[in-house]
Amino acid sequence: MVTASMTQSINHDLFRLVVEEIAGKEGVDVATVLVNADETTDEEIATKTDLKLNVVRRILYKLHDNHLASYRRIRDTNTGWFLYYWRIDPKKAQALVNHKKRLVLSLLEQRLEHEANNDLYACVNRDSSPVPFEEAMNLSFRCPACNQQLEYVDNARAISFLRKRVEELKADLEASTST
Repeated sequence: MVTASMTQSINHDLFRLVVEEIAGKEGVDVATVLVNADETTDEEIATKTDLKLNVVRRILYKLHDNHLASYRRIRDTNTGWFLYYWRIDPKKAQALVNHKKRLVLSLLEQRLEHEANNDLYACVNRDSSPVPFEEAMNLSFRCPACNQQLEYVDNARAISFLRKRVEELKADLEASTST
């Protein structure tokens, strides 16, 4: 049975992994400060993390570019400068992961379609990418690099692997969007 604390731990781990992928270990430190505060300024984050202000700002911009952090801008009436109050939403990490999974799924589906709809030929002497039948025919079934004969590539295992991976990703995406 999955408990609320287990789900929270999984979500925390996912959030940590996503932030580390985007902004490195220092990004995790910045995100931790943001998670523990409702809103805070970049100067306060720099003080709490012992990071340089420009490093903190760079991390905040990376998190913002990936829709994990947002800010509220207010003009300081004394100095006329803008103050930025930053906040972070750990729940958006799952949306970002799902977006990346959908991109990978799209690429895998394109590759699966290519593998399934083409007879492929490759040079036995070289570690080169297989070419579709039409291209092999234009090359007179000869390798353009070494002039050896191109041979049919049995890609049934690749097709099987791609189909399995596509189904796994679809199921994973469906499960993560229904929770």
